[in-house]
Amino acid sequence: MNLRQVEAFRLVMLRGSMTAAAEELGTSQPSISRLIAELEAATGLTLFVRNGGRIHATDAGSAFYREVERSFVGLEKLQHSAREILELGSGRLRIVAAPVLALSFLPAVIARFADAHPRVAVSLEMRSESTIQRWVSSGHCDLGFATTTPDAFGVTSAELYELAGLCALPACHALAARTRIRGADLRGERLILPSYADDTRAALDRALRPAGADQVPAIETPYGATICALVMRGAGVGIVNPLVTVDADPTRIVFRPFAPEIWFRGFTLYPQTPRGNPVVGAFLELVNEEMAALRRGAQI
Repeated sequence: MNLRQVEAFRLVMLRGSMTAAAEELGTSQPSISRLIAELEAATGLTLFVRNGGRIHATDAGSAFYREVERSFVGLEKLQHSAREILELGSGRLRIVAAPVLALSFLPAVIARFADAHPRVAVSLEMRSESTIQRWVSSGHCDLGFATTTPDAFGVTSAELYELAGLCALPACHALAARTRIRGADLRGERLILPSYADDTRAALDRALRPAGADQVPAIETPYGATICALVMRGAGVGIVNPLVTVDADPTRIVFRPFAPEIWFRGFTLYPQTPRGNPVVGAFLELVNEEMAALRRGAQI
């Protein structure tokens, strides 16, 4: 039994006649008949019977076809895998990101990428800004996503976003009825602000102080996700990166535009010496699509 015989048998089953199978294979009907006879001799099975000038599969032929089809599905999967490896390579895509991106933005991108390229393993690490730059510079990862302007040697960067911050409020808060929150509205409120490790803290101080909302923050944390978790529990109000609104529960927390605008920025980082990895290009295409979709959203 050889592949040519099995292929001829499969096409006869699919097309319903030896003549149609011969046309698809670019050969003659007698050649197909010979291949089927050889396959029957090799397997000991009677695969077809003739009835009124037409051929019909026997029970044995139908059972054998089901096994053949399983094998061909496996071959088609192998062909798909070969194309994927040719186009994208194989192995692992290594990503390191700041918390706001690792927790609220990149999971959606990675899920789409995994669906499209299931044979490429993805590693996502959440690290500090300095570690992100160090890992990208040393080639320890393929891509980095940061929220501060990169200044490390051996790192190339591109701006991913610049988004105006939002005021995060408990859903039952009196200010939630407003369409926009101004600095003066936060006088006397329990403030949950980024710590000074975040680039936006100095800008927030400059915005709140002239408005008279210069009370000592009740809580400081560098993580937007933590600010939101505290706001949902009624611990205060905060100013956050719009990316943290992804998957937020509107029954517990609401977001309103804040004036004056406080800008949050994000950057994509690459090793300065690119390796020409097509996996990176495929992932970045999805990153840009997902960011564009977020910008079109009501909050961003």
